Amino acid sequence: MVVGFAVAGCSSISSNLPTYDLLPQPADATLTIDSNPPGAIASTSNGGTCQTPCTLAIPVIEPFTVTYALDGYQPQTISVRTVPAEKIALIDTTSPRLEPNPVLAELQPAPPPPPPVPPPVKKRQRP
Repeated sequence: MVVGFAVAGCSSISSNLPTYDLLPQPADATLTIDSNPPGAIASTSNGGTCQTPCTLAIPVIEPFTVTYALDGYQPQTISVRTVPAEKIALIDTTSPRLEPNPVLAELQPAPPPPPPVPPPVKKRQRP
């Protein structure tokens, strides 16, 4: 009976103890995306898409790119790097972040299409 109480007592104590996750979960950061002119479709290489101006929650895991597309303008791609949290011992002293943030693209007008090439003119043969 004493052994039974001891086992029961251990199980109730262990369920009240805090648990520690030794593998930190990736943190998300809010990325602000804008373009000049506004209204571009911004797509991230890690799967996010929005229309500028907008914000996306991005996991701070690895570098990625933001590609802008807008009719009449040249596409543009900007690299974004991740900056992990700074730690002292096991305590985060800064939050993880993304750089640059905000990401701003100055879109350039697309060059005009080349003029159409006229069809060759056939010369008439004189009899």
